[in-house]
Amino acid sequence: FHHSFGKHFHEAYTIGLNEGGQGSFYYQGKTWCTSPQSLNLINPGAVHTGKAEVETGWVFRNLYLSVPAVELLLPQLDWLGRGLPYFRQPIVCDRTLGTAFSRLFQALSEPTPLLEQQSCLLTVLYQLFKHHAEPRYEGPSPRSETNAIALVRAYLEAHYTDPVSIETLAQMVSLSPYYLIRSFHRQVGVPPHQYQRHWQLLQAKRALRTSKSLTEVALAHGFYDQSHLNRHFKRAFGVTPGQYRQSNFVQDG
Repeated sequence: FHHSFGKHFHEAYTIGLNEGGQGSFYYQGKTWCTSPQSLNLINPGAVHTGKAEVETGWVFRNLYLSVPAVELLLPQLDWLGRGLPYFRQPIVCDRTLGTAFSRLFQALSEPTPLLEQQSCLLTVLYQLFKHHAEPRYEGPSPRSETNAIALVRAYLEAHYTDPVSIETLAQMVSLSPYYLIRSFHRQVGVPPHQYQRHWQLLQAKRALRTSKSLTEVALAHGFYDQSHLNRHFKRAFGVTPGQYRQSNFVQDG
């Protein structure tokens, strides 16, 4: 109803069905508005936001499919593409797919035979990738700063709990600090410091599936304390780490 999701991304494919109300999200340089029964399709690693646009709120369900899981499933779908599927549009209207999605979500959320769960999943992915995805387009040979940004991203991911200075990053790729910040923001969607923070959140989110206490998770992933983690986690994902863990969400994003 009131929460506004800040800029964030998931390592997984995000597939959502809008069930009521209306929402909007910023994605690929444009604001997109949802409508009931439409589907939201966000590619892995793509920065986006989200908020309700009407007083009655925004009701949606999301499934998060990790890239390794999709790679394992593609041969079962007779995928003819040479790369991973890439969603062409972030919002599509497809009633047949929406119905199949609802069946899948129900099968995953309730006690259901494994065969039925697998059948529902393959049905959704076949329809989804056949009608709304294409092989990932890599584009022309990358420019020098694109290679530099890839190096910086890898460094930030490997050192996500370390205090990293912009001077260190700039020297590593032989760019001026301000030019690096501008290039990184333009190509990734967020500046380097925000990318590092969100990578911390993703790793903390993964750690919530362990038996570690919330304080241990916070300290192990670069946060000052549990309240520091709570504040950033809720801003990005809409719930606190404790709520995420207690609700036993069926997701891996």
